[in-house]
Amino acid sequence: MKGAKVLSDSRAAMKDVVTWLGFTGVAALLVLLTAAPVVAEISVVGALSRHMVLAPGDEAQGRVIVRNQGTRDRIVRVRLTDYRSRSDGTTRYGEAGRLDRSNAPWVHVVPRERVIPANSSSSFTFIARVPHDPSLAGTYWSMLLVEPLPMEVLRPPDEHEGRPRLNIRTTVRTGIHLIIHIRGTGRTDARFQGQMLEETEGRPVLRFDLENTGERHLNVAVWTELFDEQGLSIGRFDAPRQALLPGNSSRVRVALPGVPSGAYSALVIADDGRDNVFGARYEIVIP
Repeated sequence: MKGAKVLSDSRAAMKDVVTWLGFTGVAALLVLLTAAPVVAEISVVGALSRHMVLAPGDEAQGRVIVRNQGTRDRIVRVRLTDYRSRSDGTTRYGEAGRLDRSNAPWVHVVPRERVIPANSSSSFTFIARVPHDPSLAGTYWSMLLVEPLPMEVLRPPDEHEGRPRLNIRTTVRTGIHLIIHIRGTGRTDARFQGQMLEETEGRPVLRFDLENTGERHLNVAVWTELFDEQGLSIGRFDAPRQALLPGNSSRVRVALPGVPSGAYSALVIADDGRDNVFGARYEIVIP
């Protein structure tokens, strides 16, 4: 299929599985143990995105309720991290407070670790204090990671064990997005790029990357309307809604089922349902 050509660009909701390896002693031969299936005994109750609209100097707090559905006590640790998502599918995590728009330095979490008894719930409190800085504008964020730890970490290694072993533990971490919007501030903008036409399961799909180039969080409905060579609309085709933080991007795919072969003009729209509409126009040819 021929790729789509840009004519003009104009302004118009994680769980991460991590395998932890624990080693005891030094061995010439390692016996690999089969990892047990992941069982999400520890779960977060409620929304995984917490949005707060605050002004400089404001303070807000909330609770993260964690449920232990297992039959034994579990240690749960929470920590803040920065993150950024890109259209290639990667999400980069980093030390809290390093990104320009990280709100991690504003957030205090208590406690950082606690034992949750079997078949019960407990909570962690986060307190967000926005600095008295009039230059703050737009959206700032971080992620609160909830991570269960094995109770074995509280016990020292057995010095009388006769043979070394390799332990494989599988942990399910849950991330809660902590997003702060500075009230009434921030520029909103978006950019379309990397467009092409591809085929999926025998039907044409228009693919492009949508990037948030502004200062505020975007939550937009995305669709494409196709026009034939006579300028007549042949239909609107919807894509999944896109939620993007500033500097983040996502890859959008718009399926075009039932479209006959021919040349078309594709008008792509991203609309936040308020005052912000962004668009791009492509010329595509469906063989």
